[in-house]
Amino acid sequence: MTSQLFYSYTVAAFVVLASALILRRRQAPNGQQPATKPHLLASVPTEQLPKYIQNLLAEIPGCVILQADVAAFQQAVDYSWAQQNREIIPACIVRPRDTQQLSKAVAILKWEHDSRSQTGAPITGFFAIRSGGVNPGLGAATVQDGVVIDLSLFCEVTPAVDGSTVTVGTGAKWIDVYKVLDEKGLIVMGGRNSPVGVGGLTLQGGISFYSPRFGFVCSNALSYEVVLANGSVVTASASVHPELWRVLKGGSNNFGIVTNFTLRSLPFAPLWVGEMVAPAAFQHAKALKAYHDYLDHASSSQPGAFDENAAGPILSFVYIQRIGLQLISLHLVYTKAPEDKKWPVHWKETGFTSLWSFYRSSKVQSHTSAVERLGRTAPAGTRHMQGTTTIRNDAQTMTAAYAIFCQTTTELRHVKGLLFPFTFQAILPGWMNKGYPNVLGLEGCTEPLIIIGFSVTWAKAKDDELIRSTIRHTLEQINAAAAARQSDHPYRFMNYCMEWQRPYEGCGEENLKLMREASQKYDPDGLFQSGRAGGFKLDIVSR
Repeated sequence: MTSQLFYSYTVAAFVVLASALILRRRQAPNGQQPATKPHLLASVPTEQLPKYIQNLLAEIPGCVILQADVAAFQQAVDYSWAQQNREIIPACIVRPRDTQQLSKAVAILKWEHDSRSQTGAPITGFFAIRSGGVNPGLGAATVQDGVVIDLSLFCEVTPAVDGSTVTVGTGAKWIDVYKVLDEKGLIVMGGRNSPVGVGGLTLQGGISFYSPRFGFVCSNALSYEVVLANGSVVTASASVHPELWRVLKGGSNNFGIVTNFTLRSLPFAPLWVGEMVAPAAFQHAKALKAYHDYLDHASSSQPGAFDENAAGPILSFVYIQRIGLQLISLHLVYTKAPEDKKWPVHWKETGFTSLWSFYRSSKVQSHTSAVERLGRTAPAGTRHMQGTTTIRNDAQTMTAAYAIFCQTTTELRHVKGLLFPFTFQAILPGWMNKGYPNVLGLEGCTEPLIIIGFSVTWAKAKDDELIRSTIRHTLEQINAAAAARQSDHPYRFMNYCMEWQRPYEGCGEENLKLMREASQKYDPDGLFQSGRAGGFKLDIVSR
C-alpha cells in the first residue's frame, strides 16, 4: 500500500506538475495567499487623480479600471500570474477594446512622458504593458501607482482562407489559439504550456515543439500590427518597415505595442509525447551523460543525427521540499507520430531509454492536448521566480552546475512549500537560425547550447528575499564554473530571464546597433525606454 501511495502521489502530483514547471513558470492553487488589497487611490476623487489618468478616463471611457471599482480592479490585478506581482498595485488598469482605443491611450502616455521630460528630472517608468502576464519577474508587467496597459482583449485568432497563416492577438493564451486552430486542422509554432501568452513569448524568442523544423517562434512571424510611441498604427513586414520587422524578432516591446502577429501555420498532425520519472539519487550522472551525448550526436555531421521532428529533450531535476526528495523528469516529443504509436526510432536509439524509471509513459495526442497536459496543474497565485543562463555542451560544466543546484537545495530546504526544478533545454545548430532573421545573436553559432533554467515556487512572503538572492547567487556560481572551463556563452533565453538579468548583452553589437537605431527612429523621445516600467531595455542614453 505504501508503494502504491507513493506511486500515485508522485505521478499525479509530480509528473504533470514538474513538466508544467519545466517549460514555463507555474503556481499553486488560488486561495493559498491572502487577497491583494487595493489601497491609496481607492477613495481619491476623480478630479484629484493625476492629469494623465483623468485624460485616459475622458478619452477612452469604459476602458479605465480604477481602484475605487474594487471588484473589477481586484480581478484585473489578479490577471498577473505570480503572487508577488499581484501585490504591486497600479493606480489604474487600462483595458482597450481595439487598436483605436490603444492608440489614444499611448498618445496620452506620450503626452505625460513629454511633460515630465520638460522638467529635466530623470523619468522613472510610470506605465507597464501586459499581454499574458505570466512572467514572474518582479514588476515585469505591472507598476506601483502607475498605469498598466492590459492587452487581454486583443485575443482574436483568424486563420487565412488558404490556411497558410494565422493572425493572432497579442493578449491571447496559446491554449486558446490551439483550440481554435484544431477546428481548422491547423497548428502554429507557439508556446508549450497552456497559461503562456502570445505577446511576450513571440517578441522575446520562444521555443516550440516545432522549433527543430522552423526555428524560434519569433522567426516565424510574417508581420506585426504595432502602435508606435506617437500613437500611429503601422504594419511591419519584410517589405513595409523592414527594420522594425527585424528587431521585433527578439527585441520585445522596446519599439511600440504589438497588437497582433501574423504567423506561419501548417496542417495539424498528432504528436508523440514521452515522459519518464526517476529517482535522482543514483541516476543523475547517467541522465546528464545521456543528455550530453544526445546533443553531441545530434549536432554532429553524421547522417540522420539531427532529426527535425524531434523536439528538444527537456531534462529536469526537481527538488520537492514537502517530501525532501529530488527526482528526475524527462520530457520528449516527436512531431511525426509513428503509425504504431510506439517510441520513435530516433528516441529509442538514445541513452534516455536506458534510464531506470519508476514511471514511464508515451502517448500520441493532439498538440492542444499535449499543451493542456503541461498546464493542467499550473493554477495561478503563488510566489514564483525563475532565472536562466546558457552553457556549451560540456559534460564537466553540466556536472558542476548540477552540484551547485544540489548545494542550493540544501541551503533552501527549510523554505516551506519549496518546489524547485532545475532544467536543461537544448538549442541545436541545426535549427537555431531557421526562419526569418532575428536579433537573438546566434547567427554565427555552430555548436549546441544548453539553456539552464531555474523555476522556483514557495509559500511565504517572508522567504522572498532569501529565494531571490540565493537563485541569483546560484546563477553567478554556474556562470563562474562555466567560464573557468571556457564553456560559458553570452546568450540568454529572454523568456526565462528575471528583471535583474541583461539578455541584450548576449545579442551581439550588430544586433544591438539595429535595435538602438530602430528605437531612435520609431520612438525618438524614448517613451518605451524611460516611460515604460518593467521589461528589458536597450540602455539608450536619454535624448
